[in-house]
Amino acid sequence: MNKKGLQKLGTGFLTATIAISLSLTGCSTNNGGSSEPSKSAGGASSQPASESPKSENKERSEVSFWYLWTGAEGEAMEKLIAEFNGSQDQYTVKGLSVPDMQKIIVALSSGSGPDVTDNFSSNTASYAEKGILEPLDEYIARDNYDISDFVPAVLDSSKYDGKLYALPSNVSFNMMFYNKKLFAEAGIANPPKTDEELLEFAVKLTQVNADKTIKVLGFPDYPFVYYPNSMTYAMGGDYISADGKLTPNNPGTLTALKLIQSYREQFGQDNIAKFSSSAKYMDATDPFMTGNQAIRFDGPWFGHIVKNVLKITDLDYGVAPLPAPAGKPELAGGGEVSSSTFFIAKSAKNKEGAWAFLSWLMSKETMVKMNKDFGSLPARSSLYDDPSLQSIPDFQAFAEAAKSPNLKSFPAISVQAEYNKVIADEFELAANGKKSAEDALKAAEEKSQKLQ
Repeated sequence: MNKKGLQKLGTGFLTATIAISLSLTGCSTNNGGSSEPSKSAGGASSQPASESPKSENKERSEVSFWYLWTGAEGEAMEKLIAEFNGSQDQYTVKGLSVPDMQKIIVALSSGSGPDVTDNFSSNTASYAEKGILEPLDEYIARDNYDISDFVPAVLDSSKYDGKLYALPSNVSFNMMFYNKKLFAEAGIANPPKTDEELLEFAVKLTQVNADKTIKVLGFPDYPFVYYPNSMTYAMGGDYISADGKLTPNNPGTLTALKLIQSYREQFGQDNIAKFSSSAKYMDATDPFMTGNQAIRFDGPWFGHIVKNVLKITDLDYGVAPLPAPAGKPELAGGGEVSSSTFFIAKSAKNKEGAWAFLSWLMSKETMVKMNKDFGSLPARSSLYDDPSLQSIPDFQAFAEAAKSPNLKSFPAISVQAEYNKVIADEFELAANGKKSAEDALKAAEEKSQKLQ
């Protein structure tokens, strides 16, 4: 699985389950994080990057770097490592593809992990609380390193207790993808702008077979992992108050849950479950790719995979912001924002080398190269007009949407993972008809109070 597949699970809930799905991958390492050349599960070579000829007359210190990417993205990362090694003569970065977050965290906790690694912003606070991340503030101040153009919401998600522990490489949030052909056939001219229009249009767009099973899914009910946080923030909700109290029982989540329940009650929980169980995300048989899903909530990688990876040329789709609550246009453009982040381990053996590499990797020039190869939206907003990024599918739609003040990141608190799971569990119970929306949110509220 590549990191986009990881990120699909890592944004919003189910963050804690990512390691399980990837734990079958094994990588042999020593204390420095370097290893004999090998292949990751996804096919990305873990061969250490080549050194520059400059190193022949000067001894370099080694920097170990483990990354979650595999496949083509892993190969792109190795090219960046080689470029860094060739750009200076003080350090040699040795990269290793390790697509197993739990393995990396265990190694870092024991002091046998890499100097630099990557993760998701949804884990920054809990990792900082565990004491496995090196604060970056002193390095940034010492070198006068410019972070002024990082998108505020994702930079904030890399902070904990007033300190910055990671640097984000990209911006990830969901937008609404819609099938123009299906919309035209249903007589719908424009994508829905409100929750009321979303439900109304979804009903019109849904097509059922003779046995009532779903042929075309009109509602963005697949993949379900995007619902809890994206829908809550899109509906104007928030999970934490200004004074730091956890607020899972909020109007935004209630609106989102009732919206999902209304659609599922009309077309049947079992029918929707059957439709989803037969679907395969980001595959040629994905229901949106085959014209059997009218509306999809997905991230900035979606168009890149459709057009450049799957090479589907006949899918006519549009991109729009997530719907806002009816009667509240001031809340338009809401959603959950997260990021892939890079950090230095507290146990790093070469912290200066790690900072040299990290600061180079997150520089404007390198960030452009990285996000062009990965089909992502950079974390630095000053890069959104860069000519080399304009070829990324749907880039400008996401770049414009990233300016919205209504994008929010999940609370950066020490119990972030536990709180996320409480919300996810209760949200899913309500969405599946096992509880009323009100009862589920009341239960989430009671459970979250025990976390504070």
